Amino acid sequence: MKTPSIGTLSFGFVGATVVLLLAIGAPNSRVAPPPAAPTAPPPPSVSARGFSLASTSVDLPTDEGQYPAGPHADVINANCTSCHSASMALNQPPLSGDQWTAEVTKMREVYKAPVAAADVPAIVAYLTAMSTKQPGAAKGKAQDPDPKAAPDVSGGSG
Repeated sequence: MKTPSIGTLSFGFVGATVVLLLAIGAPNSRVAPPPAAPTAPPPPSVSARGFSLASTSVDLPTDEGQYPAGPHADVINANCTSCHSASMALNQPPLSGDQWTAEVTKMREVYKAPVAAADVPAIVAYLTAMSTKQPGAAKGKAQDPDPKAAPDVSGGSG
């Protein structure tokens, strides 16, 4: 068999390239694919094997991060914001001084909050002052004066 010449190989290469380019088409001659169809929102609930999960939306309060200015605000900001937000405590129902003392004691003894015993009176004074600014401030004894009692996990104050 005779070896093809360089001219024959070049002609074959150029011919194959032309055929390939004609098959592909000219630039910008392709039709753009249709836009993707919008996806449906997720279903409001899903059920499987006797269980149902429902979607819900929760609006959380905005949090400024610090307790508002006032007497002992520096003490409460230094101690309490390390574990929870200022709005979490300020959105509690109005409590009396005894009730706030019980709450702060529970935070220290049950939840092991790193609050010095010397700071407790200042924290209680601040929280009590904030409670008296709310309408319908509570009066009376604490509802849970025993700090060793099991914590309330019902979603109430604390």
